[in-house]
Amino acid sequence: MRPIVALICCVSLSFSLNSCAEPTCPTANPWTPQAWGLIQSLALDALPAVSDASNRYLSNPQAVQLGSELFFDQRLSANGQVSCASCHQPEKFFSDGLTTAQAIETGTRNTPSLLGVAWNQWFFWDGRKDSLWSQALSPLEDPKEHNLARTAVVKLVLTDPQYQQKYQALFGASPSTAEMAAWPTDARPSGSIAQIQAWKALSAQQRTSIDTQFANLGKMIAAYVASLKPPLSRFDQYVAALKAGKSDSKLTPLELEGLRLFIDPKQQCLNCHSGPLFTNQSFHSIGTGEMGRDTGRAAILDQIRFDRFNCLGEFSDASPADCTKLQYMQRNRHQLIGAYKTPSLRNVGQTAPYFHHGKQATLADVLDHYINSSEIKAGRADLTAIVLTEAEKQALIAFLNTLNIE
Repeated sequence: MRPIVALICCVSLSFSLNSCAEPTCPTANPWTPQAWGLIQSLALDALPAVSDASNRYLSNPQAVQLGSELFFDQRLSANGQVSCASCHQPEKFFSDGLTTAQAIETGTRNTPSLLGVAWNQWFFWDGRKDSLWSQALSPLEDPKEHNLARTAVVKLVLTDPQYQQKYQALFGASPSTAEMAAWPTDARPSGSIAQIQAWKALSAQQRTSIDTQFANLGKMIAAYVASLKPPLSRFDQYVAALKAGKSDSKLTPLELEGLRLFIDPKQQCLNCHSGPLFTNQSFHSIGTGEMGRDTGRAAILDQIRFDRFNCLGEFSDASPADCTKLQYMQRNRHQLIGAYKTPSLRNVGQTAPYFHHGKQATLADVLDHYINSSEIKAGRADLTAIVLTEAEKQALIAFLNTLNIE
């Protein structure tokens, strides 16, 4: 009897071992529950649906289509050669690869990628806009970008037969040709003395009509940009596979070591780069501000509060209850000197150079800044200097590159 029992046990053990070698056998999760919770919070499937109460057209297919056409239209610039896509180039992941933006003139800040930007809470490096549609309006009149007055922009779009028909199908009746003919071509509320005087010479009713159409154009461009979602990366595939109990071989040992470093509190990465977009949507001084030249968030607090196109403004589709981030934003200038918005790390390996001024050419340069910055070491930043060996640097860079689009 004992030999039979032994034989049965051996067969059962052999079957068990063979079955665990099959691809369908669940893979043991190598992470602690706490670490696994952090890792899952970074995966793209944790990203909520995009929304913006201030733009009722954000998900409207007609707005997306017309916004796309406006995004690539070079006529929306003073020289007829600059479009939104001049700096946000699709083939470069909707960035430009330059140190600072180059449009009609050279800008002062690095061009961020637009992939996933619709989930941001604040826009531009200093957060001077609180919605994607309001942000889309600013470059049109910026002298260094499109440099085209809102009166000219609105006239161009609403007198173009193709645009006019699509615009009216979406927004209803637009100002008449006679009404628009009475508008000066180059009138804007900021700019040269002549431009400001031309704007002030318009009646309040005219200015409101112009701003209404101008805001609508921003909402359409925003609808298109909101459709630019970040694709899944190898990191996301790794998390999805592990969730399903499948092989975790999506990442190499070096990349996994980098992930361990990234979620380690000692390295401080998650203090700012949290959530599925790897940003906490906040502003921090990391020792890159330039006193007397560019003080970041501190310089624009009143600008955003009194912006005609902000969440609480008359051209917003939101109710005051939807605008709490604007109403309760940090207003202490002293605490925000040299602070800039935390950028997303999605696709970070393919969107160099880095920081608001674009002065760091590689990810290795970025880490060296956090290790060696005199501003950080002197305590004039919102973090302490990190400590990494050369091997740890390479591991962390390897992990960051798993966030790239394949």
